[in-house]
Amino acid sequence: MTHSALRLEPTDHQTFIITGRGKEGNLLHKAEQAREAERQGDFERACNERFRAFQEIYAILPDEESIELDRSHANTRAAMEIIRDSAIDNFFAGDAELAAAQAELLLDCDSEDWLDTTPILALCYVALGDADCLEETMMDIDDKSPLKALLEAWLSFDRNGSIDDTAIGHLQRHRAFIAELNAEAHPTDETYLQDVISDRPSPQAAARELWLRCEPIFAAQPDFAQALKAAVCR
Repeated sequence: MTHSALRLEPTDHQTFIITGRGKEGNLLHKAEQAREAERQGDFERACNERFRAFQEIYAILPDEESIELDRSHANTRAAMEIIRDSAIDNFFAGDAELAAAQAELLLDCDSEDWLDTTPILALCYVALGDADCLEETMMDIDDKSPLKALLEAWLSFDRNGSIDDTAIGHLQRHRAFIAELNAEAHPTDETYLQDVISDRPSPQAAARELWLRCEPIFAAQPDFAQALKAAVCR
């Protein structure tokens, strides 16, 4: 019988940590391996490594109760990041249902959403066409963000077949994102990559990152994409 190299252990603060045994239990190493595969351009290997690690983490989490993971513990934080990044992988791979399940699982273990998983979950609900779940999530999205304005536009389009003036007004406050919507190309060159991973990304880099995250939705829902572009080009 094969035993997991990972173990879930309680702390004195009503939280849990994920400890590991040997190389197989070192989640920081596994996360770094996936990132190195990305740097080499091998995105398939990176996604596969993260998903295998996710499956190992999922296997030790309780089925019927929520627990709070301690993000200050290095191996545990790596586990949380692996779950989040695997959700993003699956979202881009077109499996929004699995991605949403992963994001929901992480939020159950990270009630304060320190890893900023809610925006990912919201985009999953858009991809799934789940307006009810999206509406429940909206209160946890930053009111000043272009993502919030974009989600309002999608809800309006989903309800009415068009984007209402209120949603359009909110979108028009975000000039960098509007410029990205209207751009003919969205390059992910070295200048963009260095900008977006910096401590203070420019509005232009943040807008491009949001557009890239929304690209699968725009491709799958061309009517919404067309209505969105028409609305901000008025």
